[in-house]
Amino acid sequence: MDRVRRAIKIVSINLLILIALLVPTELIFGDWLSGDSAISTLNVRPNTVDVRESPLYPPGNTITFSRDKYGFRAGRVAASEIDVLVIGGSTTAERMVDDADLWTVRLQRLLADQDCPLNIANAGIDGYSTSGHIASFEQWFNRIPGLKPRYMLVYVGINDSVLPEGVENPADPQKFKPGWRRIGHYIAAHSALRRAYVTLRAWWVARQMGLLHGEAPVTPENKWEPVELPGFGTLAAPRQAAYRRRLARLDGLIRGFGAVPIYITQMRADARETNGNGHWLQVRGSLGALSAAFLLAINETTLDFCRDSGEICIDLANKLHFVPGDFYDGVHNTLAGSHRIADFLASELAPILCRA
Repeated sequence: MDRVRRAIKIVSINLLILIALLVPTELIFGDWLSGDSAISTLNVRPNTVDVRESPLYPPGNTITFSRDKYGFRAGRVAASEIDVLVIGGSTTAERMVDDADLWTVRLQRLLADQDCPLNIANAGIDGYSTSGHIASFEQWFNRIPGLKPRYMLVYVGINDSVLPEGVENPADPQKFKPGWRRIGHYIAAHSALRRAYVTLRAWWVARQMGLLHGEAPVTPENKWEPVELPGFGTLAAPRQAAYRRRLARLDGLIRGFGAVPIYITQMRADARETNGNGHWLQVRGSLGALSAAFLLAINETTLDFCRDSGEICIDLANKLHFVPGDFYDGVHNTLAGSHRIADFLASELAPILCRA
């Protein structure tokens, strides 16, 4: 009996020590005391400012990566004043780019120069596919009083292209209908330890998929190798079908939110198709060809959806000509590439957004 009591005492003391360490850690590094507690989407992190160096800028310079009280990147206006909300993944969030240089910020400036003053908000979150954007409506956007954008730009494709059919984002609101699951998700969205776990897990998955920032540099010095992908259409079909279903669901949510969706296709820089018969070139040692082929299939599905539904699509992947130096890896843009996206979209969007 004494041994049992001694064991219970040791376990209890260790638990108390663990709790004593965890509580200050969570209070200091977690999001319990900052931001809007109603927002429970992982990595939104309202009211945060991060000042650091970035490899896209000269050594010794720092950038500011901030999110406003709504969780929007470099946000500066009240939610009720937002005209255009941009949703996307890391190519929208642009974590290596200063607040002032984001393509969404530049796009707003360019439209203003055309006597089209619009407030554009950036809701980009690293790693988000259409599944994550679907979740955002229940766990983020509808929890922001006064948020009623007239348009939503949907810059998607890359993350969906690596999402296998039958796999949904764990943040999908359908997984958190019961009350206890909602509490669990709230904790997950605010806990520093949970965020660290998810970040490490996402890092590993992104590394496997070739989506890490700077993991596979794209430079003029790259060596290229041929790759054959025969019968790829059969392989891509299930992934396209799953994406099409998510796209339809997302479209309904955007329309239900009172906004007009505008879909924008994406491209990769680590592979290119040499003809239409499954012949590709990719950066040597990468998985660029397979990833780019899946993205091409996803883009085709997006365009098909727009044709079938009558929604607006901007085919950036085919219409915008990038040049060497516009990407620092297979999917993420340098400052020059980011500016090129903004310039292209300004010309494409002005006739749509500035009609009134």
